[in-house]
Amino acid sequence: MALSNAGSTVSNAFVTQFADDVIHAAQQKTSKLAGSVRTVRNVVGSTYKFNTLSSGGYVKNKSRFEDLTVMSDSSKSMGGSASYVGGVASHATVTATLNNYVSGEYVDDFDQLKTNFDFRQTYAESIGAALARAYDTEIVDALDASSPSTTVTASGGLTKAKFLEIAEGLNSNSVDTADRFVVISPAALTDLLADSGVTTAADGPISNTALATGFIPNFLGFNIVVSNLLNEASTGVRKCYAFQKNSVGLAVGKDVTAMINYVPQKVSHLVAGEFSAGAAVIDTTGVAIINVTE
Repeated sequence: MALSNAGSTVSNAFVTQFADDVIHAAQQKTSKLAGSVRTVRNVVGSTYKFNTLSSGGYVKNKSRFEDLTVMSDSSKSMGGSASYVGGVASHATVTATLNNYVSGEYVDDFDQLKTNFDFRQTYAESIGAALARAYDTEIVDALDASSPSTTVTASGGLTKAKFLEIAEGLNSNSVDTADRFVVISPAALTDLLADSGVTTAADGPISNTALATGFIPNFLGFNIVVSNLLNEASTGVRKCYAFQKNSVGLAVGKDVTAMINYVPQKVSHLVAGEFSAGAAVIDTTGVAIINVTE
């Protein structure tokens, strides 16, 4: 990353520090969604295939020395009193296509960037924030492109009753109760805070936290994430999502990296950050879409 040219010399220490600032800023902000999905790093190639295996079953009272009938065997031919209970497990893959993202800005007065910490930090945070939004948008786009098996219509806003409906939908699909997330809009969060069934004194810790901070970190087994990147299903209706972590995948080919390059024709330095990643919904039964009227 060290750079030397006729116009100026940028020290290794400065370049490293700037790169660390960009990466740190991006990591802080991408934790909203990137940390809530199954992530695979160091992917080689333009696509990544997430392997899936549907629910299988078991053999009851297998006869002595009889061959085991495996979950993927659709014939289920068994002798004696043996019986197979459950469905046929089928293998499949879900493909995530990696997209390339880059953000940067030209800096005319590099002396100021080298000597003014606040100026450098501003650029680092701006680039990191842009890449963070790209990470989140990649995941939101994958959710938008999916067909979740559970749909909840919250025409009166996101309330406790609707949260229970979301949970019931995932529970009915035997979705793991650990690592559940719900991504909602600021308006949907306001709905929850205004619901007396959520924030009354009788609700104890939930109420106290919500009233003290203006935010509800988790509710009914879901970790709550508030995002301004959710799209509308129609005018005034926002698409929010609930999912189990392993139901959505993010394949990362290149983690966030930063660079500084001198561009002679601009008589400037280009400071930039980039990453490559692609998201996909792995299991639609572990995802719920909530259409919230705002």
